[in-house]
Amino acid sequence: MVRLSDFEGLAGLHVLRDGPFECTGKLSTPINGLCIPLRSAKYAPEVNSNRNVAAVITRSDVAEQVDQSLALAIAEDPDAAHSEIHALLAARHQERLRAEANEIDPSATIHPSAFIAEYGVKIGPRSWVGPNVSIAAGVKIANDCVLHSGVSLGVPGFNTGIIGGRQRIVPQIGGVQLKPFVELLSNVCVARALFGGNTMLGEEVVADNLVYIAHDVQIGDRVQICALVNILGRTIIGDGAYLGPSAVIKNGLKVGRGAKVSIGAVVTQDVPDNTVVSGNFAIPHDRFLHHLRSIR
Repeated sequence: MVRLSDFEGLAGLHVLRDGPFECTGKLSTPINGLCIPLRSAKYAPEVNSNRNVAAVITRSDVAEQVDQSLALAIAEDPDAAHSEIHALLAARHQERLRAEANEIDPSATIHPSAFIAEYGVKIGPRSWVGPNVSIAAGVKIANDCVLHSGVSLGVPGFNTGIIGGRQRIVPQIGGVQLKPFVELLSNVCVARALFGGNTMLGEEVVADNLVYIAHDVQIGDRVQICALVNILGRTIIGDGAYLGPSAVIKNGLKVGRGAKVSIGAVVTQDVPDNTVVSGNFAIPHDRFLHHLRSIR
């Protein structure tokens, strides 16, 4: 745990109400003890009611809108100050991670061409790691997983911030976790969580070639993910869902249990349990078919 006062002066940060927080994050980050940036007063009610928030960085003209129970700092550019704090915390996280020795079960099979970080990796019994697989520090792989050639686990997620006055990819603090019996075909890429926790793939998840799973995605058990699917950050996929070839799932959505996303669909809204959606932008499948019939 750190305090806002630990970062006084960083990127013009000035602390008005000191207090502790666990980690940096966004309002949607499902972690307790968050320090978040607040750019506009219109989001203040949502910030004040979010129990995960412990500290806020905002502009001086918005500061009065922040609840008195929250630690508070001001900066001319709250996002830049937040990114600078996050970068420092990420560097400290890497130091701690370097102290974690790898734990690779003797029954696991690792191809000679695979790259495995020298620290912070766990691979469970009977898991198989194929040619040219890349596994970064902070990745945990359970028993009986299969990683085919070219799979990359724990890559940086695409999230930008101003660090040192320049636009940079924000360093990630979280990891990736694969539950038992996950199988990923060639060149699947899974980004690590951004602010903490893990990007999670549930039991018996199977993913086809060239799938991208972004930071903080949470995938339930027995989900099928077809080739070229793009699942954007913080998406939650329910148990038994099916994502068709080349589907795109917008960030922060929920795809329900047993839902089916059809081939090529672009999903921009939550999908309820056991619902089939189709099209760009995706709508319930029966409405999609009705529309097709009306224009043919």
